[in-house]
Amino acid sequence: MSRRFAPALLVVSCGTSTSNPVDASALDASAILDSSDAGTVDTSPLKAETKADLVFRTVGTNAIKGDLYLPDRTTPVPLVVVIHGGGFSSGDKAGNSEIAWAQYLQSTGFAAFSVNYRLYSDFGNGEVPFPAAPMDIKCAISWIRKKASTYRIDANHIFVLGGSVGGFMTNFLGTTGDDAAFNPTDCADGATESNRLQAVVTYFGPSDWNAMFNDPQRLGTENAEKRFLGLANGATPCVPNSSDAKGICTTASATTYVDAKDPPFFISHSDDDPVVPVTQGRAMKAALEAANVSVTYKEVTGLKHGWHGNFKDATAVGVRDDVMAWLNAHK
Repeated sequence: MSRRFAPALLVVSCGTSTSNPVDASALDASAILDSSDAGTVDTSPLKAETKADLVFRTVGTNAIKGDLYLPDRTTPVPLVVVIHGGGFSSGDKAGNSEIAWAQYLQSTGFAAFSVNYRLYSDFGNGEVPFPAAPMDIKCAISWIRKKASTYRIDANHIFVLGGSVGGFMTNFLGTTGDDAAFNPTDCADGATESNRLQAVVTYFGPSDWNAMFNDPQRLGTENAEKRFLGLANGATPCVPNSSDAKGICTTASATTYVDAKDPPFFISHSDDDPVVPVTQGRAMKAALEAANVSVTYKEVTGLKHGWHGNFKDATAVGVRDDVMAWLNAHK
């Protein structure tokens, strides 16, 4: 797969690039489904249920888990992998935003798999969370695809949604699906199924670390990100033309990997976000459009950060409803 950089207009409403969009629902179905999914389909009614703490990867003594929210179903249902934020240092699959989204998806006929990944506190001296943490989630995607027939999930319609660090993860997962450089081989139950996604929803997530670290709005606030990327404490990260700018800051940026094979994206960001500047959302949008990837971009006004699961806020609910309409169009 060829990889290239994409460039970094204030857009205030939803817009979709439709120039040669990729039909993600038709992406290599034979590579996604294995022979175990063939045969007679059971259509007996199954009631909504939640299965907690399913292990999809074990690293040493660390069992990495997810909570699976299943709706009422007769035929296989699409699934959304929900990824928490928390600055790489905190957060959990059972956070307020994650539960709000997972339960809402479940109530509307989608399955949701709210997953954990390793935080930098889970790593010892000299160990770097990148790319290990996003590869944890790739195992979640591969594992749930392997278990699709068990839980009556549509393995050809697996989506992802996250905000903040979860938004970084969704950006990165969406642009590196089945990339050989980021393909785990130790997922639970021997899962080797595809980790490609059919659609991506990202809220206020970093997409370009070089631009992020050099944004005047963020200078002096990047310690957590530096630890995640393995950069030295006290150092100024991603200085233009430095070794880390050409190295890890590029390697860990989702914009580095954008190409025409990527699935459709829905991106939402606020123009008043003090943690992840709105320029990150705009840069991801521009990179996808330049590669002729279908992208819907919703920029809101006045919200700060972490609002995607606040379903008491009218603006957040409006974006949620847009997201749901968009997901339904892609299932």
